[in-house]
Amino acid sequence: MITFEQHLPTVECSANLGHFIKLTVSGLRFSVHLPSLQVPTKMTTFHFSGQQLDSDLVTSISSLLDDVNVSNLLWGNYLLTVYGDPTVVDGVSFVVPDALIEISLSTLAEAGFQPCSRPFACPHSNSRQPPYKHLHIDDELAISLYRKSDVLWEFPEFEAALDQSNLNIMCASDARLPPATLGRGRGRSPHFSFVRIPSASRYCEALILLLCRDYGAACET
Repeated sequence: MITFEQHLPTVECSANLGHFIKLTVSGLRFSVHLPSLQVPTKMTTFHFSGQQLDSDLVTSISSLLDDVNVSNLLWGNYLLTVYGDPTVVDGVSFVVPDALIEISLSTLAEAGFQPCSRPFACPHSNSRQPPYKHLHIDDELAISLYRKSDVLWEFPEFEAALDQSNLNIMCASDARLPPATLGRGRGRSPHFSFVRIPSASRYCEALILLLCRDYGAACET
């Protein structure tokens, strides 16, 4: 509701969220009533304090990114273990939209993950497929962030709805994934209910495209 009052020679402006904004311009004063405004808060209260790398930590990292509206897909060797491949894990990787790489980094840093103290000598910076950014869980394990345009440039946008009809993205707890089996990777886990991964077919397609792109190069996948 807007109410008009008498002309005044002054110019002023004041605001009170949930009550009124009062403004006087060119001698005309009016008040605008505003509804109460609520500032959204982050849902995840996770803070890293030395937890070991496991399905709970991976889920917490993914949830931290989700809470700041960064769509993300699990990537790298940890993803292979979810597919049932008994791969050596040297950290956990995520693919995020290019425009959100910096907010992803700052969000994880604020949660307590450590920046790299030796960026030019770190093995994660000098791998065959180095991430665009990374932070550390400890001296050996890292959280690697890849830009979508670097590894999944043909992949549809991540914001698509997650359901059984989605042929591109699936949940890492999906029953179609293998169960955890000794000697055969981590497989699916109920802890992964909010972690999203590329479907196996789209992952294979992405690897083929990476092989074609890097054929003959030093960083060949």
